[in-house]
Amino acid sequence: MEAAVWVIILPLLTAFFLGIFKYYFKKIFFPLVTGSAIIYLFLLILVIQNSDSPNVYSVGGWGRLGINLMVDPFSTMFLLIIALLFLPVIIFSLKYINITHKHTYFIFTYLMIAGIAGMVLTTDLFNLYVFLEVSSLSSIALTALKNTDKGIEGTFKYLLTSTLGSFFILLATILTYYLTGTLNMAEISLAFIDIPFKIKSTLMAFFVFGYSIKIGLIPIHAWLPDAYEDSPIPYNVLSSGLVMKSAVYALIRVLYIIFGIDFLKESGMLNIGVFWGVITFLIAHSLAYQQSNLVRLLAYSSIAQIAYITIGFFVGSESGLIAGSFHILNHAIMKGTLFFVAGIFSYSVSAVDIKDIKGLGYKFPVLSFTFVVASLAIVGLPPFNGFMSKWLIVEAALEAGYVSAAFFILVGTFLSLTYYLKVIITLYTKEEKQQPMEEPGLTLKLPTIFVGSLCIVFGIVPSLPLHLLNKIPNYLLDNGEYIRILLGG
Repeated sequence: MEAAVWVIILPLLTAFFLGIFKYYFKKIFFPLVTGSAIIYLFLLILVIQNSDSPNVYSVGGWGRLGINLMVDPFSTMFLLIIALLFLPVIIFSLKYINITHKHTYFIFTYLMIAGIAGMVLTTDLFNLYVFLEVSSLSSIALTALKNTDKGIEGTFKYLLTSTLGSFFILLATILTYYLTGTLNMAEISLAFIDIPFKIKSTLMAFFVFGYSIKIGLIPIHAWLPDAYEDSPIPYNVLSSGLVMKSAVYALIRVLYIIFGIDFLKESGMLNIGVFWGVITFLIAHSLAYQQSNLVRLLAYSSIAQIAYITIGFFVGSESGLIAGSFHILNHAIMKGTLFFVAGIFSYSVSAVDIKDIKGLGYKFPVLSFTFVVASLAIVGLPPFNGFMSKWLIVEAALEAGYVSAAFFILVGTFLSLTYYLKVIITLYTKEEKQQPMEEPGLTLKLPTIFVGSLCIVFGIVPSLPLHLLNKIPNYLLDNGEYIRILLGG
C-alpha cells in the first residue's frame, strides 16, 4: 500500500489500538503513543520527499469510482505542517496533560490528525466533508477534556456553531451531487460549466458560509476564544496550526478547483474575500488588545492571522496564493510556539492572565526569549518568518490593485505590536514576591525551542519552504492541470 494512504490509516489504527490498550495493556499505551508518532514522522517525510510531481492513489483499485487521494504541492504543505508540529506536540503532551485525561486526549488527538490528513489528500467532495467531521468532532471533544465550567461552555458554543457550518457544507455537497451526478472534484468542475450562474453562486455561498464558520472569520468567530480558553494547550497548538487551517484548505480547494478563478472574479467573490479579511483582522486585533487572559489574546490573534491568509488567497493571483500558503505555514509555527510557552507558564506557575507572567522573563530566560521571538515574528517584524509572508501578502495585494487592503495590513501590524508589547513588557517587569514554581522538564522545553527556532530559520532562509510553495499556483489557478492529473488525462 502507498505511503500516502498510510498517512490516514496509521493515526486511525493508533487511535483504535490506544482505545483497546487503555483497558487491557496499560503498560504498552505510552510506548505506542510515542512510537506511532515517530513512525508517522518518517512516513510524512517519505511522502513529502516523493511529491516533486503530483501523484494520484486509488484506494480499492476502482479508479474514479473508489476513494482517490492526491498529493500535490498544496496538500504537501499541510503534510509538512503536521510533520513539524505533531511529534513535538505528542512529546510536550506526555508531561503536560494530566494523567486522568491522557488516554482520552491521545485517542482524540490521533483521530483529529487522521481527519486533517484525509481532508488534505482526498479528491472527493463527500469524503472531504466526512474527514472534516472526523477532525471537527475530535477537536470538539478535546476542548471539553478538562471538564471545567468554562471548558464545557466553550465546547457547547463550538459544537453549535460547528454543526451549523457542517449543515451548510453538507447541503452544498448534496446539491452539487444532485446537479452533477458525481462527487469527484475534477468531474464536478467539468460539469459546472453548464450550470447556470445563479445556481453556482448559491452553491458557492453555502460552501463559503459553512467553511467560514469553521475558520472563525468575524462575525462568526465568537466560539473560538471561548473554546480555546480552557482547552489543553497542546490541543490549541494543533487547532490553531492545523484544524482551522484545514478548513481554509478545504474552502480554497473547493473554490479554485470546482468553481475556478474566472467564476470567482465574475461573481465578485474575490473582492468579498479581501474585504472580509480586512474587517476581520482589524476587529480581531482590537479585541485581542482588550484581553487580560493570555490564551484568549492568542485566540483573537489567530483570527487576525487567518484574515491575512484569507486576503492572500482571495487576491486571486499567483503571488497571493504563494503568500497565503507561506503565512499558513508560518502562523502554525509562530502560534504553536506562543501556545507552547503559555502552556509552560501555566504548568509551572499556574499563569492564566497576562499579569500572572510578571517577572517570568528572568525565571525562564530561554523560554521567554523564545516567546519574544515568536511574538515579534507574528507581528511581522524582520528578520523573522512572519515578516516574510506578511510582506509577500502586501506585495500581492498591491499587484492585484487592492491598495487599501495593503495599507490596512500595515495598520494591523501596528495594532498587533501594541498588545504583544504589553505581554512582553509584563514578562520582563520584575515581580517583588516569589511565586511557587514547578520546573519544566526537557519534554516541555525541547519541543518549544525546536518549533520556536523555525521562526528564525524560515525568516533567514525563506527559500526552504518557498521551494515547495512556489508550485502551488500551478494546481489552483490552473485547475485544468489538477483536473487532467486527477482524471488521468
